[in-house]
Amino acid sequence: MEKIGMTKQDVIEAENKLFSAQLVSNVDVLDQLLHNDLIAVAPTGQVLTKQMDLDSHKAKTMIIEDASTIIDEIKIAGDTALSIVTMTAKGKMMGTPLEGKFRYFRVWKRFDDELKVIGASFMQLQ
Repeated sequence: MEKIGMTKQDVIEAENKLFSAQLVSNVDVLDQLLHNDLIAVAPTGQVLTKQMDLDSHKAKTMIIEDASTIIDEIKIAGDTALSIVTMTAKGKMMGTPLEGKFRYFRVWKRFDDELKVIGASFMQLQ
């Protein structure tokens, strides 16, 4: 049976699954969770696509060495949810060391019985 809406627990589970996949660069799980038409905006203003994200994990140009997350807020409207997550992370992006607190804003949408990220942005807090 197809679900129509979603609950906060659905979004929490999806966020946790996404975080776990990011930590180990599990491209298969990331491929399932990110919508094909994903658009994300990096702190530099660069627009990123799903393929760019997957490619960075495949090439190991984005390495998360240590991280933790806190889900700050979830707002649900029918089959769409907005989540705000704070991540404290240490790692490397394109060989450059990266460490600090980051805030992510994601738009999740239900497609059949799966939640997928259709939009995102993130910024460094400190």
